[in-house]
Amino acid sequence: LTPSKQILIHGFITSEGQKMSKSLGNVINPFELVKKYGVDAVRYYLLKEIPQFDDGDFSYSRMEEIYNADLANELGNLASRITNLAEQDKLDVEGTNNLVFDQEAQKLFETYQFNLILEYIWKQVKALNKELDEFAPWKKEISKRKDFLFQCFKTLKSIGFQLQPFLPETAEKIISSNQGKIKKIEPLFPKIA
Repeated sequence: LTPSKQILIHGFITSEGQKMSKSLGNVINPFELVKKYGVDAVRYYLLKEIPQFDDGDFSYSRMEEIYNADLANELGNLASRITNLAEQDKLDVEGTNNLVFDQEAQKLFETYQFNLILEYIWKQVKALNKELDEFAPWKKEISKRKDFLFQCFKTLKSIGFQLQPFLPETAEKIISSNQGKIKKIEPLFPKIA
């Protein structure tokens, strides 16, 4: 293979604003983090919160805040609500194979701005949650919400596709739960009290 022409070096990760050291006792054990939150949640935190070319900080309080707000509430609850309604309505959704990253996301990939790509994807997550709240399909008859739910599945599957490089296990669950005879998805990120 041709040698790489590019080297990517990230900054330091601090703990609660301080350099990690054994003497301070503030070293973060990644195995304990993964055991508590899961691999995808830890990946999400690091890619979202730690800029690729600067130093970044880790704190358990911020990890829990992001886990509950972004992953459990926004993404997990979104997938759960949509698939729950679809299961009640016995919806059957055809698979979509023509999913691609748009040009804006591709440019951000080329410059390794993973935090900005996740920000871009989360705008779509928030927008779909907002549409769902405003349309309130749970208050409508099945016939009046069917087209809306199909559109939600299309958007949710696109979100799942875009999350593949960042949250591979979660992305696979979202994509596979959005085709065929729909069943309510198991909680993607059970809330942590």
